[in-house]
Amino acid sequence: MRPVLLAFAAALALPTSATAQSGTVEVRFTGARPGGPILVQLSTEAEFMRPSRFQTTLVPGTDGTAVVRFTGVPAGRYAVSSFQDVNRDGRLTFGGIMGAPVEPWGYSRGARGVMGPPRFEDAAMRVGPNGGVITVALGL
Repeated sequence: MRPVLLAFAAALALPTSATAQSGTVEVRFTGARPGGPILVQLSTEAEFMRPSRFQTTLVPGTDGTAVVRFTGVPAGRYAVSSFQDVNRDGRLTFGGIMGAPVEPWGYSRGARGVMGPPRFEDAAMRVGPNGGVITVALGL
């Protein structure tokens, strides 16, 4: 019985394959305006433009930069979508030329959509088992 308990205890001490295959993804932002938090989401294709398990808000520095880290991210393809809620109403505000956003926004890989958000494929990046770094430039 004792060898079975030792084997069970040893198995609990080992990381699971999901844990062993996950890392930290650091997202670095530039181009933020003074005031208002940045709302950011790291999503799989299935989560893109929907609620994601990796989402947060952060306050940019006075130099227009900000950094967020998501831990426990399994290896795979992900896209970052974000906007700065300058007027603090909880949503991306539209109203510019042809209904364009009037608050800074950005996606990974600098993806831009035509008359709407970009496709996942345009923003997607591969994240390895150790995580990675993604840079997003916010703009109008």
